[in-house]
Amino acid sequence: MAIYAELHLHTAFSFLDGASMPAELVERAVELGYRALAITDHNGLHGAMEFAQAARSAGIQAIIGAEVTLTDGSHLTLLAETADGYANLSRLIARAHLDSERLDPRLSLETLREHTGGLILLTGCRNGELSLLADAGQLDAAWAVLARYRDWFGPENVFVELQQNLVHGDTQRLATLSRLAGETGLGIVATGNVHYHVRERHRLQDVLVAVQHRLTLDASHQARRANSEFFLQPHDALARRFRRYPEALRNSLIIADRCAGFDLTTDLQYRFPEYDRDRGFERPRDECSTRTAPVSPVILVS
Repeated sequence: MAIYAELHLHTAFSFLDGASMPAELVERAVELGYRALAITDHNGLHGAMEFAQAARSAGIQAIIGAEVTLTDGSHLTLLAETADGYANLSRLIARAHLDSERLDPRLSLETLREHTGGLILLTGCRNGELSLLADAGQLDAAWAVLARYRDWFGPENVFVELQQNLVHGDTQRLATLSRLAGETGLGIVATGNVHYHVRERHRLQDVLVAVQHRLTLDASHQARRANSEFFLQPHDALARRFRRYPEALRNSLIIADRCAGFDLTTDLQYRFPEYDRDRGFERPRDECSTRTAPVSPVILVS
């Protein structure tokens, strides 16, 4: 029986960071008994359709999201609960690319505030603003960050993200973040920050990160992951890691259930314009819905 849904996962479409293809991650999820899995690649939806189609074929619920980089360099996780949420996520990613230097997309808080509908916000990994403030002991500032997102998204749509990858500092951070969530009336949720489907693939991930930073393997030690625990974990391992926070595991399934109403493979309400040799492309006559989700902004980072 599934006790957890993975809501923070990077595929190879997190270029030079994720080390497994969508189909590999979905196949492994089936082996481990997962019923839902999210894709949250860095600043893009490039692999979303491939991931969603693989999940649909395997009988697993695909949750569509992204990990966005804010203007201060911190990370934030966004999940599409509805078609409107996917449209807003697409707009946010497009704006991040258009408003930033090439290959370094950054999303402003002002833009984020304008497009919150249909989205669930998770507070991010250890490089998220909330985690960084918690690690620095700046709890008043951390409280203010949560109050900001609670006001913008609504308390039911904001979850404090807890990650336990057996890295030094994780245990203390979880305690601090859980306490902050309680003080601000927000839920907690466990995530794995998955970057590859099995432990052995961490070697490839190390190479990709070294290439990303234009360093040798020996020289890239500080840039690489601290250990090989960033793979899709079995449920029993997660139960042990989050034994002090069972609510965080339950909330992952609650969020998955909330996102179950949106299926990227069927719900885009988009049809590619038909091509007429004499007149060129024409917009389909019946395509007039204002709720049509934009196409993923893959062309912006080509």
